[in-house]
Amino acid sequence: MNTVNYNREKVREKYKDLFKYSLDFIYVHDLNGNLLDANEHGLEVLGYEREDIPNVKFLDLLADKSQLKTAYSAIEEIKEGGKQKERSEYKLKTKDGEIVYIQSYGIPLFKNDEMYGILGIATDITAKKKAKLQLKESEKRYKNLFEQNPFAITILNKDGIIVDCNPAAEGLIGYKRENIIGRHFLNISLVQQKDYESVNKLFKKFMNEKEVHRADLQIQRKDETLIWTHVHGSLFRLDNRKYAQIILYDISQRKAAEQLINKELEKLKELDEVRKDLITRISHELKTPLTVINSSIEYLLERNRLNESDLNEETIETIDTLNRGAIRLKRLVENLIDSTKIEYDKFKLIKEKQDFVEIIENVIRELSFLIKKRNLEFKTNFPENFILSVDKMRIKQVLSNLILNAIKNTPPEGLIEVKMEQKGKYLEVSVKDTGIGLTTEEITQIFERFGKIERRGEGFESIETQGSGLGLFISKTIVEMHKGEIWVNSKGRNKGSTFKFTLPIE
Repeated sequence: MNTVNYNREKVREKYKDLFKYSLDFIYVHDLNGNLLDANEHGLEVLGYEREDIPNVKFLDLLADKSQLKTAYSAIEEIKEGGKQKERSEYKLKTKDGEIVYIQSYGIPLFKNDEMYGILGIATDITAKKKAKLQLKESEKRYKNLFEQNPFAITILNKDGIIVDCNPAAEGLIGYKRENIIGRHFLNISLVQQKDYESVNKLFKKFMNEKEVHRADLQIQRKDETLIWTHVHGSLFRLDNRKYAQIILYDISQRKAAEQLINKELEKLKELDEVRKDLITRISHELKTPLTVINSSIEYLLERNRLNESDLNEETIETIDTLNRGAIRLKRLVENLIDSTKIEYDKFKLIKEKQDFVEIIENVIRELSFLIKKRNLEFKTNFPENFILSVDKMRIKQVLSNLILNAIKNTPPEGLIEVKMEQKGKYLEVSVKDTGIGLTTEEITQIFERFGKIERRGEGFESIETQGSGLGLFISKTIVEMHKGEIWVNSKGRNKGSTFKFTLPIE
């Protein structure tokens, strides 16, 4: 119980403005720390009612009893000097157990020239204190993260001076922290002489916030070994000063793998060039004797048609077989040459205005023998003429590939239908058959280079499986060079296929 004879009215009158208007905690306690009075704001902050005052000691409000020494020292200082030199800071506990931080200073109260108590003025600094504690805790967490981070982190000021580095950085570069702090990062032999100027320019550009840069850089460790690092920088401010946080990752193994891959790629490129050259040479070497063979066979067949030879039927059949083989071989050689031209970007078009209907009819006429031989029904649906600017030879090649493909993959007595029609600004040509069809997987590879689909076994006896897998690849290239598109639709095996391509009407 607080028993000091406290003249509340007199004190309140003297300091009425403080008690009435102050936003601070105004309180009075005797020299033993017994609470004698307090303003409404102070009571509200601490959670007490006015009737609680006689039973409250200021010292009991201290949440940390180690502050008792500070409190008694403040009382003694006021007794001896009549005032405090500086504010005291306390951690108080409210009636409900909440923590409140205050900064206070006291002035002496006298009665009959004898000091009997202290009037205290306390500012609530809880929010500020908690923010400071949170910042301290955040700094502690950052420090732990910085120290324990597996990646090498170095802090530089705006001038490039090393301010700090973590243990991982020490391990990566081989220098101890105390040996590099305070030195410019370019003056510790990390950056090779050949990279010095570019790295210095990059750092200045980075500090001027022109870009946040990532780069691969080969650095030299203290033991003069070279390692590849991936460098990532970010800027931050502390006490209104700009700093750079530089994170380095050791990517030496990755770089070694990349260099090995690049070497192998160079070898593969060389081999690919050899392959292309070999295909070109062989194709051209084959073309000349094939021309002679084809011409000779055609001469013999023509003489037989004119009854100018005495060849028997068996010999004629043999010559006819040779002729079909020679034609296939000639087509293969031409496809190989065209495929190589595409790879070398030497495949060119010579476009002129042509009657597209006439081109289709010529192709069908040339393949009519095969259509009859396989006993196929053949339908066409197109206008009398249609003028279009195309490369006649190349478009004829596309049509031949598509129709021949339909003939080879359609069993006897099947149906092939060729149709063309204008659709907006495009001419659309379709070749539809009732053949063996395509699976989803086959559709994805059919237009690829050497994308020949192997079909063997039961159900494929009536179709022709010979081919190089280049025809549709070349056809796709020709159509796309005409700024058109080519595609195929099929509902699956034994459900036929429909190949379509479009060409722009210029």
